[in-house]
This record gives sequence, C-alpha cells and structure tokens, in this order.
Amino acid sequence: MIGSWRITSICLTTSLICSVMLGSCSQRTQVPEEETAESIGKRMIHIENFTVTDKALTLDYKVSNPFGYDIWICEDIDIDGRYVVETRISPGTLNIKLCFNLECNAYLYRSVSAKYRLLKPGESHSGKILLSLPVRNASPVYGFAENRTELRQTVLNRAVLEVGYLKGEVIDRTLEIIRLVRLDDPSRKKADNMPEVKEEMTEGQSRKVAIVPQSWQEIDKEKSAKVVITDVEIPCSE
Repeated sequence: MIGSWRITSICLTTSLICSVMLGSCSQRTQVPEEETAESIGKRMIHIENFTVTDKALTLDYKVSNPFGYDIWICEDIDIDGRYVVETRISPGTLNIKLCFNLECNAYLYRSVSAKYRLLKPGESHSGKILLSLPVRNASPVYGFAENRTELRQTVLNRAVLEVGYLKGEVIDRTLEIIRLVRLDDPSRKKADNMPEVKEEMTEGQSRKVAIVPQSWQEIDKEKSAKVVITDVEIPCSE
C-alpha cells in the first residue's frame, strides 16, 4: 500500500545575530518584515517522496540553505557504525527527528556521533530515511520503558520530519579553538570532545562534513526546521 501525502506546514525556528569572532564583527543580516520563519522554512525542506509499503516507510527529502550565511545540516546519527534517526510516537503523529540536540536519559556506553554537512547559501542536499514497519519509539540517547509484550498496534495519519542545523559560525569558532590547541601542542592531532571536519566526495565533488561527538558542549546551539506531512497511513507500535 502506498500512502498519499501532502505538506501542510513547515515551522522553522532561527535567529539572525551579529557574530563576533577574534575581534572582528560580521555584518548583521536582517530578515525583511514580510518574511516569517514559516516562509523561510518552505524554502528549506522539500519532501520529494513519502511511500509506505507492507514492510517499510521511505522518505526522500531535500534540504536547502535559504540564508545569507553557511549552515551545517544534520545528515546522519551514527551509533557504532549504524545510522539511525529518532522516532517518537505522540497522539496521532509520528515524529522523525534527524537532529542531535535530543533529550537524553540513557547511559552512553556506545560511540554516538552525528554527521553534519556544510551548505553554503543556495546549496542543497538530498537524503533518504528508511524505517522498518511497524515503527516504534527509538532514540540513540533516550531509553524507552516499554513492555514489548503489550505494544499496541496503531495506524497514524500524520508525520513530522525535523532536521537539525548549525549556523556556520558555531563550527568556525570550534575550528579556531582546535587550531589554537594544536599550536600549543603540535603533537595533538585531534581535540577531545570536538567536531572533526573533513572532506568527503559527493556526486563527484569534494564537500565538507563535520563529525560531531555527542559530548560536544556546543550541540545545544543546534536549531531545527520541521515539515508536517498528512494524509498518510503509517503502521506503528506503541
């Protein structure tokens, strides 16, 4: 069975501030009064495909950078080499979270990190999310107290995709700290609990990605954009 879908709303929370780094101040970016967070968000996340079959949910999406500055979008969450997203079931809604600033209650004995991709103004990146059915509550950093023998089967008609992103200046500040650490101690190849930025080939082009550990203190600077999808039928267990 293939579910039909339509986008009903997009919510985006962000603030544009004057960034001061190493004694220099960037020019303040003003959002015109006629633009709202929602109108900017409509240009940021595009759902290209939402399909529900007997075994899986497939969500193809594209994230664009509508701002006048660089952003880093959350692309993957990695648990010991296994890529995941957080799924939470609320009344009538399946929340799919591709972000890293998540509520945490679990003891992190595993290696948990996230990959963020650099998008310059006007650039975009496409991604795919695959979820086995029925979808359950799942998180890389939150443990759900569920009785697996008494899960209730339900069908949800609404989904929310949330994509996290960091303003470019947040990563820039961290890279400057890492540079200073290496100047102080040239033998250190990697700063503890800091993102690692590297080049990655994508569609024949070299792109910058940042591998961010869950322990990075600046992760609370992550913002997010949301898109609501309705008129779908998603088998879930809760």
